[in-house]
Amino acid sequence: MDHIQDFIPLHLCFDGAGREVEVLDVVQLDEDIYRIEENPVFTENVAYGDVIRVKAIKDASMYIETIEKSTFTRHNWLLSKEVIFSLELKLLKNKIRDWKGKSQQVFGGIFIVNLPANIEVDINAEVQRIIDIVQK
Repeated sequence: MDHIQDFIPLHLCFDGAGREVEVLDVVQLDEDIYRIEENPVFTENVAYGDVIRVKAIKDASMYIETIEKSTFTRHNWLLSKEVIFSLELKLLKNKIRDWKGKSQQVFGGIFIVNLPANIEVDINAEVQRIIDIVQK
Protein backbone atom coordinates (compact mmCIF):
# COMPACT_ATOMS: atom_id res chain seq x y z
CA MET A 1 0.00 0.00 0.00
CA ASP A 2 1.22 3.51 -0.73
CA HIS A 3 2.20 5.81 2.08
CA ILE A 4 0.68 9.25 2.48
CA GLN A 5 3.89 10.90 1.29
CA ASP A 6 3.49 9.15 -2.07
CA PHE A 7 0.24 11.02 -2.71
CA ILE A 8 0.17 14.31 -4.54
CA PRO A 9 -2.78 16.72 -4.70
CA LEU A 10 -4.14 17.01 -8.24
CA HIS A 11 -6.44 19.90 -9.19
CA LEU A 12 -8.81 17.92 -11.39
CA CYS A 13 -11.38 19.52 -13.67
CA PHE A 14 -14.33 17.65 -15.16
CA ASP A 15 -16.30 20.41 -16.90
CA GLY A 16 -13.83 21.02 -19.74
CA ALA A 17 -13.64 24.75 -18.96
CA GLY A 18 -11.69 24.77 -15.71
CA ARG A 19 -14.55 26.11 -13.60
CA GLU A 20 -15.34 22.99 -11.56
CA VAL A 21 -12.14 21.84 -9.92
CA GLU A 22 -11.76 19.26 -7.17
CA VAL A 23 -8.44 18.59 -5.46
CA LEU A 24 -7.85 14.85 -5.10
CA ASP A 25 -4.98 12.82 -3.72
CA VAL A 26 -3.45 10.76 -6.50
CA VAL A 27 -0.40 8.67 -7.30
CA GLN A 28 1.31 9.58 -10.56
CA LEU A 29 1.91 6.49 -12.70
CA ASP A 30 3.15 8.17 -15.88
CA GLU A 31 3.41 11.67 -17.35
CA ASP A 32 -0.35 12.18 -17.67
CA ILE A 33 -1.63 9.03 -15.91
CA TYR A 34 -2.80 8.99 -12.28
CA ARG A 35 -4.50 6.61 -9.85
CA ILE A 36 -7.19 8.24 -7.70
CA GLU A 37 -6.45 7.65 -3.99
CA GLU A 38 -9.57 9.15 -2.43
CA ASN A 39 -13.23 9.51 -3.22
CA PRO A 40 -14.22 12.60 -5.14
CA VAL A 41 -17.14 14.41 -3.54
CA PHE A 42 -18.43 16.52 -6.41
CA THR A 43 -18.30 14.10 -9.35
CA GLU A 44 -19.15 10.53 -10.20
CA ASN A 45 -16.86 10.54 -13.25
CA VAL A 46 -14.08 8.89 -11.26
CA ALA A 47 -13.83 6.79 -8.12
CA TYR A 48 -11.23 5.69 -5.61
CA GLY A 49 -8.81 3.34 -7.38
CA ASP A 50 -9.56 4.48 -10.95
CA VAL A 51 -6.59 5.07 -13.25
CA ILE A 52 -7.16 8.17 -15.36
CA ARG A 53 -5.55 10.21 -18.11
CA VAL A 54 -5.49 14.00 -17.81
CA LYS A 55 -4.28 16.98 -19.78
CA ALA A 56 -2.46 19.67 -17.82
CA ILE A 57 -3.83 23.17 -18.47
CA LYS A 58 -2.63 26.13 -16.36
CA ASP A 59 -3.25 25.35 -12.68
CA ALA A 60 -5.53 22.35 -13.24
CA SER A 61 -5.61 19.02 -15.01
CA MET A 62 -8.50 18.29 -17.35
CA TYR A 63 -9.97 14.82 -17.04
CA ILE A 64 -9.67 13.07 -20.41
CA GLU A 65 -10.62 9.44 -19.77
CA THR A 66 -10.65 6.55 -17.36
CA ILE A 67 -8.06 4.01 -18.46
CA GLU A 68 -8.83 1.41 -15.80
CA LYS A 69 -11.86 1.22 -13.51
CA SER A 70 -11.42 0.64 -9.82
CA THR A 71 -11.63 -2.88 -8.43
CA PHE A 72 -13.42 -1.46 -5.38
CA THR A 73 -17.11 -1.00 -4.71
CA ARG A 74 -18.24 2.23 -3.08
CA HIS A 75 -20.79 2.53 -0.28
CA ASN A 76 -21.81 5.70 1.52
CA TRP A 77 -24.02 6.85 4.37
CA LEU A 78 -24.98 10.09 6.08
CA LEU A 79 -24.44 9.32 9.77
CA SER A 80 -25.28 11.15 12.96
CA LYS A 81 -22.57 12.77 15.05
CA GLU A 82 -23.03 10.06 17.69
CA VAL A 83 -22.38 7.28 15.18
CA ILE A 84 -19.45 9.10 13.53
CA PHE A 85 -17.65 9.49 16.87
CA SER A 86 -18.56 6.07 18.27
CA LEU A 87 -16.07 3.43 19.30
CA GLU A 88 -18.05 0.93 17.22
CA LEU A 89 -17.43 2.90 14.02
CA LYS A 90 -13.76 3.24 14.89
CA LEU A 91 -13.55 -0.54 15.25
CA LEU A 92 -15.32 -0.98 11.90
CA LYS A 93 -12.80 1.34 10.25
CA ASN A 94 -10.04 -0.96 11.53
CA LYS A 95 -11.87 -3.97 10.05
CA ILE A 96 -12.24 -2.16 6.72
CA ARG A 97 -8.49 -1.59 6.66
CA ASP A 98 -7.92 -5.28 7.51
CA TRP A 99 -10.20 -6.20 4.59
CA LYS A 100 -7.89 -4.13 2.33
CA GLY A 101 -10.55 -1.45 1.95
CA LYS A 102 -10.59 2.27 2.59
CA SER A 103 -12.92 4.41 4.66
CA GLN A 104 -13.27 8.15 4.45
CA GLN A 105 -15.30 10.76 6.31
CA VAL A 106 -16.22 14.00 4.55
CA PHE A 107 -18.27 17.05 5.52
CA GLY A 108 -18.56 15.75 9.07
CA GLY A 109 -21.16 13.02 8.65
CA ILE A 110 -20.72 11.45 5.23
CA PHE A 111 -19.05 8.07 5.68
CA ILE A 112 -17.66 6.48 2.51
CA VAL A 113 -16.32 2.94 2.29
CA ASN A 114 -14.50 1.32 -0.61
CA LEU A 115 -14.11 -2.45 -0.44
CA PRO A 116 -12.52 -4.90 -2.85
CA ALA A 117 -15.27 -6.06 -5.21
CA ASN A 118 -14.72 -9.73 -4.40
CA ILE A 119 -15.01 -9.42 -0.60
CA GLU A 120 -17.89 -11.25 1.04
CA VAL A 121 -18.78 -8.69 3.70
CA ASP A 122 -22.23 -7.17 4.10
CA ILE A 123 -20.99 -3.66 4.85
CA ASN A 124 -24.55 -2.30 4.90
CA ALA A 125 -25.46 -4.73 7.68
CA GLU A 126 -22.26 -3.82 9.57
CA VAL A 127 -23.05 -0.10 9.47
CA GLN A 128 -26.71 -0.67 10.34
CA ARG A 129 -25.66 -2.76 13.36
CA ILE A 130 -23.55 0.18 14.57
CA ILE A 131 -26.41 2.63 14.03
CA ASP A 132 -28.73 0.37 16.04
CA ILE A 133 -26.21 0.00 18.89
CA VAL A 134 -25.45 3.73 19.12
CA GLN A 135 -29.09 4.85 18.91
CA LYS A 136 -30.24 2.61 21.80
